[in-house]
Amino acid sequence: MKVLLISENSNTRLVAPFPLGLAFVSGSLRHFGHEVVVLDFMFLADWKERLRTTLRDFRPDAVGLSLRNIDNQDMSNPIFFLTNHLDIVSEIRRLTNVPVIIGGSGFNIHPVGCLRFLGADLGICGEGEAALPMLLDALQDGKFEKVPGAVWKKDDQIIINDLRYLSGDEQWSSPAYGDFDVTAYHEFSSELPGCITVQSKRGCHMKCIYCSTPLLEGKHCRSRDLHRCVSEMVALNAEKNIQRFYVVDNVFNFPLTQAKDFCRELIAQDLKISWQAILNPAFGDEELFALMGRSGCRFISLGNESGHELILRNLRKGFTLNNVRKAARLARANGIKYGCFLLFGGPGETQETVTQSIEFVDKLSPDLVMLKAGIRIYPGTQLESIARDEGMIEPDEDLLHPVFYLSPAIREWIGGYMKDAVVNRRNWKI
Repeated sequence: MKVLLISENSNTRLVAPFPLGLAFVSGSLRHFGHEVVVLDFMFLADWKERLRTTLRDFRPDAVGLSLRNIDNQDMSNPIFFLTNHLDIVSEIRRLTNVPVIIGGSGFNIHPVGCLRFLGADLGICGEGEAALPMLLDALQDGKFEKVPGAVWKKDDQIIINDLRYLSGDEQWSSPAYGDFDVTAYHEFSSELPGCITVQSKRGCHMKCIYCSTPLLEGKHCRSRDLHRCVSEMVALNAEKNIQRFYVVDNVFNFPLTQAKDFCRELIAQDLKISWQAILNPAFGDEELFALMGRSGCRFISLGNESGHELILRNLRKGFTLNNVRKAARLARANGIKYGCFLLFGGPGETQETVTQSIEFVDKLSPDLVMLKAGIRIYPGTQLESIARDEGMIEPDEDLLHPVFYLSPAIREWIGGYMKDAVVNRRNWKI
């Protein structure tokens, strides 16, 4: 079958994020014998013209649209992206009558709402590598019941099939990096240098009250073959001179043994690269950070979200301030820069907890600090239950449009305080 895959994201506020999820799906479709063309909107000046010519020349049997985000997750200036996505679906409908299939992390957040709002035919929840080839086969007879994660219509109902996550012993197809202009992503520079993303594992066992990752990827860690993962980096370095990588595992340093093995694989290849990752301060020791430094890690995001013990507990982060201090110390000792993210406004947040968080991060002297107030409430999270119990969400609100949790104790104060906080602090951003 001929399949056109579209990556709609063109947001470049800090970086141009490489659409790794769609690259995995494209690689899988090719593995199953499908003919694939990928249309990436990131660097297109006129997506409508390119879409028109691609549909005319390729004549696909189905179109898959990957949605990265529903909105910009910014309470101070909320932007609802689905309006733009509706323009894309409408243009596809104008040019062809083939089935339109929606997927991606944004779609997974609210599949029913997205499918209805966009008027698409079908969707995929969860991982598309196995599900989309099965869904394409089911298009022949319309029997979607056995397709894991399929979102489909039956009469006036929208049905979501049970998900099946790829298990650790399954061979994931390698991402089809060749379907994208990796050089453009690598060279792109906005506020941060460009990099190409890689992934060694999926799933998250942590219980942060606001996070959708366990809903998207499952609650258990599932690892890729590390040799294959590093081999992909070797090939990109040799063939495209890619020198900067971002390991997008939700928690790079869990399990700890796998994180160390990943570093050892890189060291064995003697690659002249740099890479960065997200670390959970709860996990890690001196050996890990030493291996990370030797293997080329040059930046980590500590993912602390707060600098106050009460807020860390309320957010169910699973680590303490001492864990954060230790991770920062070990990173610095091994030549690794680090950034912190402060997410203000969760349950129990007060002016005192905010100011103490700022003071805590000041003492860490990070190389980058990002501040945000207001936590986007996603369906199915514990934060949704808390917000409904507190009357922050209307009874009929489905959370498709952005709704934020912000502690009443800081609501009128936090905006001005954050602006003042970044004025004289180097590398602090809102």
